[in-house]
Amino acid sequence: MELDRLPDAITIFNYQNFDEVFYFDPECSYDEDVVEEIVQNKKDLEVQFIESVMKLLGIKRPSKYYPPKSNSDLRHLHKAIVESSGLEHHKISVLYYVLLNIDLPTGRRVYSSEFERRSFLPAKYSIYMKGLWHLDGQEFKKALEYLTHASLIPTFQDDIVELLVRKNELHLALAYYHTVQPVLNESRAIQCLFRAIATSSVTEAFYYSRSQPENTRRHLFEFLISLVIHNSPKATIADRSVELVNLPFSDEEEAWFEEYLLQGDGRGLSKGKDTLMMRKIGTGKFTESLAMKGANGRAIGGLDWRTLSESIRDGLGPR
Repeated sequence: MELDRLPDAITIFNYQNFDEVFYFDPECSYDEDVVEEIVQNKKDLEVQFIESVMKLLGIKRPSKYYPPKSNSDLRHLHKAIVESSGLEHHKISVLYYVLLNIDLPTGRRVYSSEFERRSFLPAKYSIYMKGLWHLDGQEFKKALEYLTHASLIPTFQDDIVELLVRKNELHLALAYYHTVQPVLNESRAIQCLFRAIATSSVTEAFYYSRSQPENTRRHLFEFLISLVIHNSPKATIADRSVELVNLPFSDEEEAWFEEYLLQGDGRGLSKGKDTLMMRKIGTGKFTESLAMKGANGRAIGGLDWRTLSESIRDGLGPR
């Protein structure tokens, strides 16, 4: 505990003093273009991670202070940060983020780096704040270079995964998940991650669903069926459907599969019954496949289900 506070005892300046933090120009303010960019990014993303951090400090309605549009606004933002109930290194971290935006027009981190040096801000905090700063700026790939750093403990992991998937950065969502191995708590984030996994690999998504609690497991299992049948690209739907029907379902999952496609929300899916028939044929349940009604009669690859079912009947013979 004392080690964490040691830098405060030897710091050469007072971060609570606005004129010392902004020593280079006490009358400075955010560049107008920077303010416009922040506002636009907030509209696009529907979230700003810096505001989430400010809420953790105990600052109510952070959007009231951020982004600051004048020197007076910047002073009010500084005051709100230093008078918040947060830990000192967290307050310093937010001020570091604020200075990243001061540096933005020049493309050089002169003032933020000097602040980091003078405040003895631990590297893991500056690394994390740079990651959030790039996220807020919609520079997702750059953000993950920082947010996947080994020194960091995952924070806002649900929001990060959800944002990346919502912005269709599925490969980055997977990269973040596989590198950081975050524990997701929000159902929306879990579903977003599952969608990203299923887009990459039906089999991996299937085993991920098995790792979830029972109430979540069935929902993800049915979601996987829907994603494969309804959302697969035309170029890959055949291969993905074959991968789906060849998965090693348990008896329980087998029942879920049939119930979802015949009685549940999946009963209206185009090719749903075809997929179920494929599963029955693949698992050797030929008689059950013949008993199915309403399978799509359209030819696929020169073969339609009527021809296939007649061939199965002929192969079974009188039994």
